[in-house]
Amino acid sequence: MKILFILPGIGKKSGERYLKSWMMEPLTVAVLKRLTPAEYETAFYDDRVEPVDYGADCDVVAITLETYTAKRAYEIAGRFRSRGKIIVCGGWHATLCPGDAAPHADIVLTGNAESVWALILSDIRRGDYKPLYHGETSLDYGLPDRSVYADKVKKYLPVSLVEVGRGCRRRCEFCSISAYYEGCYRHRRIADIVSEIQTCRNKLFFFVDDSIFSDKAFAKALFLEVKKLKIIWTTQITLDIAQDEELLVLMRQSGCLLVLIGFESVNAGNLKQMNKAWSERLGERDEIVERIHRAGINIYASFVFGFDEDCEQTFAEVLSFAARRRFFVVAFNHLLAFPSTETYRRFEREGRLFSPRWWLEEDYRYGTVSFRPARVTPEALGALCGKYKRKFYAFPSILRRVPALWARTKNLKLHAAYWFINILFHFEVDQRLGIPLGKNLDEARK
Repeated sequence: MKILFILPGIGKKSGERYLKSWMMEPLTVAVLKRLTPAEYETAFYDDRVEPVDYGADCDVVAITLETYTAKRAYEIAGRFRSRGKIIVCGGWHATLCPGDAAPHADIVLTGNAESVWALILSDIRRGDYKPLYHGETSLDYGLPDRSVYADKVKKYLPVSLVEVGRGCRRRCEFCSISAYYEGCYRHRRIADIVSEIQTCRNKLFFFVDDSIFSDKAFAKALFLEVKKLKIIWTTQITLDIAQDEELLVLMRQSGCLLVLIGFESVNAGNLKQMNKAWSERLGERDEIVERIHRAGINIYASFVFGFDEDCEQTFAEVLSFAARRRFFVVAFNHLLAFPSTETYRRFEREGRLFSPRWWLEEDYRYGTVSFRPARVTPEALGALCGKYKRKFYAFPSILRRVPALWARTKNLKLHAAYWFINILFHFEVDQRLGIPLGKNLDEARK
């Protein structure tokens, strides 16, 4: 039996390449390959970097989907299904919205694949499979098998993704991770993490984890082991790290030079609405940032706009804060109502969603606002995100942040990454807007 793994893209404009900043390693596929018993033959198509061969020899097509890629995934699934192939759909969107995926798949896998993937394949082989399987969270999969995409590694960003843990104990209203893991956090074995780091091709690492400080004892033990490897790494954290300066220093000593932090807003009303008022209780925001910077760690600051207090003034306040703190990079994102989140349910109750399944709408484009904001029009909200991205990634702004970066760290690799990422974002601001969700226009022309 031959399994074909497919990672669908968001969509693609005619004649344009997929955005480089979205080209991370497909770690999920490497984990699935590791979970697949040796007697099964496998192949992989990455829809972001290569055309999918719909005539490929296979028995089973396994597609992992997110909300943004669901429409494209269903199109790909339909073409293989018309040839009699068995379609398995899993991933974030399949878990949060299984009824959405079910009409396009023979099997929907919700939850995590580790505990049920081998069973699904065995049931398919016996010809006695179920339409729905649910996998419990288990991170004991050993080391991902990156050989499944070995022929494509040069097309990805030169960053090795290594999973550390899954989930987050915070309950932010808009967060799909909170909805997916129901406020729980689990991590891998440290020995597996260290072994995987030692096998990776690229020596700049992104630790895949939504809240690495959810278990401080684990984080401390991990940092002590990673420190021995003398690597450079980055990850996502929550602001409460700044309360533990000892752990923060250990994190830096272990090789962490950059963290992504979801500030989301500088407006107290918005933070309360999104169930993130706890971040206000940590102390004065500038002092929190200063503690992290003082430890020699740079910040990728992420902000979300579209909550009920947002207007152009809140954009200006965020830009002022970002410029004052000289952040490494900043994300100005509009709010997305992901299915099964509290934000989605609230907007649905209030009649503010333009479509209950906005991700499948025929004319939906990347950057389109799918709900009615309280204080600005949907079009204005999208335009303001673009406007303030351009301001932050203007060349004078990039140059002004360099001295602060140099004061925090002299690492030349990180400085090279700074210029690469900021210049990339400078040119990608407008390229991102208007990407047709679910459509590969080059493929459609053939």
